[in-house]
Amino acid sequence: RPPPHRKEATEAAKMNNMQSLTQGANMSKKEQKEFEHMVQDMMFSEMQEMYIGFVDRCFGKCVNTFRTRKLLSTEKECISNCVAKSLAHIKRVQLRFQEQNQMMNAQAQAAMQPK
Repeated sequence: RPPPHRKEATEAAKMNNMQSLTQGANMSKKEQKEFEHMVQDMMFSEMQEMYIGFVDRCFGKCVNTFRTRKLLSTEKECISNCVAKSLAHIKRVQLRFQEQNQMMNAQAQAAMQPK
């Protein structure tokens, strides 16, 4: 889990991106709110799908027996490692997308600069 200040900074950056998108599209305030709500719903859905994917993948990989009501210590450890690796992978992919987005924005701004 990211520290609260990082999470807040990330959320603020997302909101700034949404605001710049909506302003660039000449949307009314109502349309901007609807767009932001739609994006937030999409982000929530993606988080749910990611969580369900973790559960399916890690449970299927790590839980092999149903002889006891509780998870075995090896199963718990396996699930923890599986989720940690999955989160690390997602974080890395997000960073790469962010880097690509920054490069594309820089190229677009450079192309718009008068020579």
